[in-house]
Amino acid sequence: MSETYQLQLAGDNYYPYKLVKSRRAKYIRIKISSKGELSVVLPRGVPEKQAHSFIHKKSKWVLKNVKNISFDQKAIFPSYLDLKLLNERWDIKYIESDSNVIQLLEKTDNNLEVKGKIDDWELVKKILNNWCKTKAKRIFTIMIENLAEEHGFHFNRLSIRSQKTRWGSCSMAKNINLNCKLLFMPANVAEYVMIHELCHTIEMNHSSCFWRLVEDCDADYKSNRAQLKKLGKALIL
Repeated sequence: MSETYQLQLAGDNYYPYKLVKSRRAKYIRIKISSKGELSVVLPRGVPEKQAHSFIHKKSKWVLKNVKNISFDQKAIFPSYLDLKLLNERWDIKYIESDSNVIQLLEKTDNNLEVKGKIDDWELVKKILNNWCKTKAKRIFTIMIENLAEEHGFHFNRLSIRSQKTRWGSCSMAKNINLNCKLLFMPANVAEYVMIHELCHTIEMNHSSCFWRLVEDCDADYKSNRAQLKKLGKALIL
């Protein structure tokens, strides 16, 4: 069992790495596999904190070299989840084990632990998204019901999904779907998406009538929509 650490490369982008202890190694060195797996080779007798210090000093070199590897850049694991809507930040610790099952444990003081074979980013992302969906269901239900009552809308059912390109949708039966990633947006942006979908319960198109209805409920919808587009590009999940 070996623990996975996080190396900050640029902005809020972090890259996972491991410590590999070697009896043959004479010097600390950085190793990047053809699959993009990053590790620090540590000679026997050298303190672990020295290895962490070494790779952090070489972060620019690491960033340059991982960019030259042909693999999915989305394998950069987030070290925290910034839930702007709830004003919460959840720090994430990744712990690798031999278990084929990945577990997500919610600890005290807004800490999450992801345990298991965490080399599969798509599976880790699914686990994190499921956690977000559960958290979003309760808060989104309260928010959209309050908005519907305030502006005189009626909808049938609310579902929470995790989608890559859609923030929400509304069916002819007035069933509304919302993306759990709205948790990462400020309240005004999340409310804009909810109002947008509530307006579709009356206007099932994007006509001028639809946008007038949106503006009646959200006078700042244009700036909120622009902010949604900007912030959405920075999301890792």
